[in-house]
Amino acid sequence: MPAEPITSRLAQRLTALAYDDLPVTVIDKAKALMADTLLVAAAGQASPLGTQLRAAVTASIGRSRLWFVEGGVCMGPVEAAFVNTLHAGALGYDSVNYKVHADLICLPAAWAMAEHTGASSRELLTAFVAAIETVSRLSRSAIGKAAGWADTAIYGGIGAAVAAGLLLKLPPAQMSHALGLAMAQAAGTQQASLESVASRRLQPAFAARNGVFAAQLAAAGATAPSQALEGRFGLRALYQSGDDKRLFQGLWQDWQLLDTALKRYAICACSQAAVAALEQLQALHHLREDQVLEIVGYVSPFMFRYVGAEFNLQGDLGMLAQHNLRYHLASTFLRGPITFEHLQPQALHDPDIIALLHKVHLRVDPHNDNDFAPATVSLTLLDGQTLRYTQQDVPGSSHAPLSTVELAIKAEQCSTAAGIGAGALLAKVSAFERLASLEAFWY
Repeated sequence: MPAEPITSRLAQRLTALAYDDLPVTVIDKAKALMADTLLVAAAGQASPLGTQLRAAVTASIGRSRLWFVEGGVCMGPVEAAFVNTLHAGALGYDSVNYKVHADLICLPAAWAMAEHTGASSRELLTAFVAAIETVSRLSRSAIGKAAGWADTAIYGGIGAAVAAGLLLKLPPAQMSHALGLAMAQAAGTQQASLESVASRRLQPAFAARNGVFAAQLAAAGATAPSQALEGRFGLRALYQSGDDKRLFQGLWQDWQLLDTALKRYAICACSQAAVAALEQLQALHHLREDQVLEIVGYVSPFMFRYVGAEFNLQGDLGMLAQHNLRYHLASTFLRGPITFEHLQPQALHDPDIIALLHKVHLRVDPHNDNDFAPATVSLTLLDGQTLRYTQQDVPGSSHAPLSTVELAIKAEQCSTAAGIGAGALLAKVSAFERLASLEAFWY
């Protein structure tokens, strides 16, 4: 007998999951990820990028809310998932699990479909958990060198289909088709990150839109290949090979979503460890620019690929501010912890920053084959002294979680940018599973 297709096996496991199967630790983590995603989306919808790009979305009739947009605007679930994902990623402040940003896609997809179907808060939580766990496992079970596809865009659409499919209550066969239809639309490359252009922020939104639509198509009777993942021309063969035994190993027991990191700074994940290392050096030594001869960041080849470009005041300055480690180090040294204000285009023209950038250099550590950490920063002083600090773990990860104070600072920064009250939002998320309806969240 031939082996059961992977998408069918996954669909069976997904549709069998219930809220009561979720451990308390998983529910608590899911609510923390929900709070983080809502807060960064609130700030993102008020950003120039969020405001500018959502204007391109054609209004539709529906019950799915555009989060925090003035007037309580609602659209269909496909459009709402697109817009809310765009907002959640607009400022580069969203969470990251290994190589994927699952939450900014899976929460908007789950929320939009939950409002569309009238689902309960517990059903939304279950769909959200199932979706982000699926995205994480698909990414983590990949093996070999990637050809340059973006994990978030490729696997995120599958997660959106999971979330939407569960809330549409698709039976296993239709859920399998939803997964296959999402894989048929999988697209998105790392070139947008290398060039620091706005399509980097749009690729997750495309994935959210496509995944929700895939679930709707499956519900309407559309079919997809049974071996969409593992087939001769399946996703694994064409995008990146994978050991999909690991996809099921410990499923619903060994929860990979618990390893999701909440970003400390609104910049690329590849810069976080080096920036934290420089913060530590400054906290210990309180140095001035005129005392420093050179600032050097030692990073992995993976980090350098994404944030190691020379600083050049051309192109999309907002994206440059989020993806240039040289600028991040210069800004951190002179101004302290990076804030939204430091990522505005005008902040990049600061003459003091431009002067210091001549002293900032990056070195690739060929022995560091990690993605986001460790990273080392060294300061060579004019008196010949050299100071070094290595940040071993990504700030905000399970190994270096954000403190209560750091979480409060992030919440305040996002809520201030959005003009909302962080306290009320966090209180509602804390009691999310007890909400009488999703409508009650907004009032």
